Parts: sequence; structure tokens; C-alpha cells
Amino acid sequence: MPFYRVYMPQGLDDKAMEKSLREINAATADILENTLPTMVHVGVYESDPEKVYQGGKPAEAILPTVVFNCGPGRSLEAKNTLMDKVSDILSENFGCRKQDVRCHLLDNWAGHHLMIDGKPKDFSKKVK
Repeated sequence: MPFYRVYMPQGLDDKAMEKSLREINAATADILENTLPTMVHVGVYESDPEKVYQGGKPAEAILPTVVFNCGPGRSLEAKNTLMDKVSDILSENFGCRKQDVRCHLLDNWAGHHLMIDGKPKDFSKKVK
């Protein structure tokens, strides 16, 4: 199942975050093959600006960072389109530059690393 971890600065505009969550969820279901809206999970983590470092020194600003875990069965083209859309969503809703949004795609799952109810997840099944 697609899962996002979104790291943002503390003190976010709640309405902008809620709008972003809805848009990310809808975009994921629309763009990724074999994905229903109920399969998408997004976690938001707010970072204290005084505790973020770049090169070992306090960073000037916290940039939106997205870590996206996605199992196999979706095309790289769809994943690239989705990461572009997520960057658009966060840029538009939070007023940052699109090129400052960092997205990390983790999708290389060799073997059975995900289990549900004690059984390996079968990514070959199609959803209806």
C-alpha cells in the first residue's frame, strides 16, 4: 500500500495541510495503477526549525521533504508523474518553490518484506 511520510516545519497552516493531504490522496489513486483511495496513507511530521541541520550546522530553513514507500506493480512513469504532482501540491499550498520540495521514492522491495496478518503481501493481485 502506498505510504507517505511528509516532513514539514512546525507551525503549519492546518487548512493548507488538510488540503494537501486530500490532494495527495486523490492524486495517488488517480495516477498509480492498481491503487484505491482507501489504500493511501499519509503521515505528517513537523520538525522544530531549531533542531534541523545541514552540513552539521543549523539549517536556514526546513524544506518540504516527502518519503514515499510504494510496492511493486506500478510503472516508473506513473511514479515519476506522481512525484511531480506531489511537488506541485506542496508548492502551491505552502508557497514554497517547487524545486525546493524533496521527494524520495522507496520502491525496490526484493522478496517478502511486507507482511499483513502474518502472511507475505502478494503484490500480483489486482484491486477492483
